[in-house]
Amino acid sequence: MKKWLSIGLLALGLSLFGHGVYMQAKAWLAQVLIEQAWQTALKSPNKKIKPWFYADSYPVAQIIWPKHNKRLTVLDGASGRNLAFAPSHFLPAGELGGADFGNSQGALIAGHNDTHFAFLKNAKVGEQFSLQLKNGQVQHYSVTHVEVINQYNTDFLQQSGLYLLTCYPFDSLASGTDLRWLVSAEISSPEVALGISTTSS
Repeated sequence: MKKWLSIGLLALGLSLFGHGVYMQAKAWLAQVLIEQAWQTALKSPNKKIKPWFYADSYPVAQIIWPKHNKRLTVLDGASGRNLAFAPSHFLPAGELGGADFGNSQGALIAGHNDTHFAFLKNAKVGEQFSLQLKNGQVQHYSVTHVEVINQYNTDFLQQSGLYLLTCYPFDSLASGTDLRWLVSAEISSPEVALGISTTSS
């Protein structure tokens, strides 16, 4: 009896290990394919380049955040499926009604707090980052606010700017809370983003 129990436990352990390796490999491959799709999109900005043939989304932008050594490709449409692979842009007609990038209203990007947007817990007011669009345009941003809000609070979207949203608290064992971590940013000049003084000597 003990022999069969040991064999069963060993088989279960190997199965769980194999599944874990498979999931890790799948996640890694997804990132490679998304990056390849983004590079192709930069060359053909009018096309919707899917990272794999059955994907229901495509890259629309890339976040470059030097302070935290992050370069994150953003997918179109913040569905649960897309968020599993990359930060995602809430569409103007979506649940929260975010705007297009560079619009007079707020544009919203969401990401998971235990993967792509985990670094946001260390974001500080005044930090600089950039957002590159498919047409090659680079928008430079400066963080203006970092705060905890209720998930049903969407008032901030009435103001222009870029908003990065993730679940709160970080590193929590509980899921499904109604709190969100919101990082607000406004467009800054390229000189400010690069740390270049614009004052005359």
